[in-house]
Amino acid sequence: MKHVQRAARTVALLAPVMVLAAALAGCASTVPARGATDADATATRQLAAYPSFRGATRPDVPTAPATAAAPGTAAFDDGAWWRRFDDPVLDQLVDAALAANHDVRIALARVEQARAGVDLATSRLLPSIDAIGARARDHTAYEEAVRQRLPDTDVRRGGLNVSWEVDLFGAARAARGAAAADLLAVEHARRGAQLAVISEVAAQYFTLRGAHARLAIVDSLVDSEQQTLRLTELRRAAGQASDFDVDRAQAELATTEAARPPLRALVDVAGYRLAVLTGRSPGSWDAALAATANAPLPAPLAVAPGQPAELLQRRPDLMAAESQLRAAGFRDDEAHADRVPRLMLSALFGTQWTAWNALDLGRTGFSNLAATLALPLYAGGRIQAGIDAANARQSEALAGYEKTILQALEEVESSLTALNNDAARAQDLDRSVAARERTLGRARALYREGEADLLVVLDVERGLLANRLDRASLGTDQLLAVVQLYRALGGGWKAAETVASTPAPQRN
Repeated sequence: MKHVQRAARTVALLAPVMVLAAALAGCASTVPARGATDADATATRQLAAYPSFRGATRPDVPTAPATAAAPGTAAFDDGAWWRRFDDPVLDQLVDAALAANHDVRIALARVEQARAGVDLATSRLLPSIDAIGARARDHTAYEEAVRQRLPDTDVRRGGLNVSWEVDLFGAARAARGAAAADLLAVEHARRGAQLAVISEVAAQYFTLRGAHARLAIVDSLVDSEQQTLRLTELRRAAGQASDFDVDRAQAELATTEAARPPLRALVDVAGYRLAVLTGRSPGSWDAALAATANAPLPAPLAVAPGQPAELLQRRPDLMAAESQLRAAGFRDDEAHADRVPRLMLSALFGTQWTAWNALDLGRTGFSNLAATLALPLYAGGRIQAGIDAANARQSEALAGYEKTILQALEEVESSLTALNNDAARAQDLDRSVAARERTLGRARALYREGEADLLVVLDVERGLLANRLDRASLGTDQLLAVVQLYRALGGGWKAAETVASTPAPQRN
């Protein structure tokens, strides 16, 4: 009972010191991360100079990147944007990629690592308690004259050791803030990995679908040229065409058929890539993809007027760069805290059993209470080197953040420009295809009547093939530009009608 009372007295002595230390820690202000102000100012400066999309009035840019949906942005689609294409096969591919893609799984593992890092940094703010136990025996077989009457002893000790470094000047809190910012950064990186995988799946899928569409055009023209060849052979048998005409029709047919292998290879390569993106072996999706071969390509979606530059603040890479900048600011604070004093508290209490020769002295309590204040005076330049390194890392993070902002603006501008130009070009190609189809019909009619040369028919067919292939390729390019814009904006925008064949409105 005595040792319990002695332990209670030790805790009573220790309590005021810990309370005082906690009060000092509460009064000591945590230095805010220097990177936070820089990040906010950079975002405001860069994004305020960027106009709203499609000619709308430039919005007020918030002073800090938003972590939640800002007022007025509820209409923006930030979820499953790929479902707007209304393609079940694409939905299946994306779902499979999100579940099994290796890049996404790696990003998830990094999130778990960062979450453990936050727990580790938080532990610095708490005391540590260790249970201790020891036994020491001192015995010798020498004769009494040699032993000089030294007794045999047996000492057993057990107790608790409590230690705590009081965070007076915010070093541990800065470390925890840096770890929390790191967790946000890798969480945004995880979202970025998911967005990249979804975008790549959609891009490869539309590339494959576009190749299927061009193959259908080539197959259709091959059938037409085979009919022209048969007609030319009949005309030669009737003495109305020469061997030269037949050879020329055969050569044109062979040239058109030569366009098939590259398109088939493109289909295969895109299918292999989709399998890898979804964590499967090549060829796993062949049956599902083959079923889409004859389906028309979906119409690309347009961007509604008045999309603000605030959408850029939803980009995962931009938010990750901002979090990295804040983490660098916290670590700079932690480095500066090495210059200030450190207060360590420790307490040791427990029970000891002692035996002296054959005499059992029984059980007794022991305790130890200590408070240490350490002020660094000389460390060979280690502290200043740490501060210099932290400052350099913060400058690096700031430059990376600014670079990410500019890259985001560039990608959005490039995607919008591509959409505008592709829409205008689609209109021109549609007119050209329609005109060439009419011309080919007339040329074939004249050729059957013997009023036109075969060369005219073949020339028109060649031009029509080129136009149709260009239009099919442009349809794929439009879909890829839409996917790229989704990725550039961080995944989604306000719904609008499909582009169809009309050009999108020009930006101011």
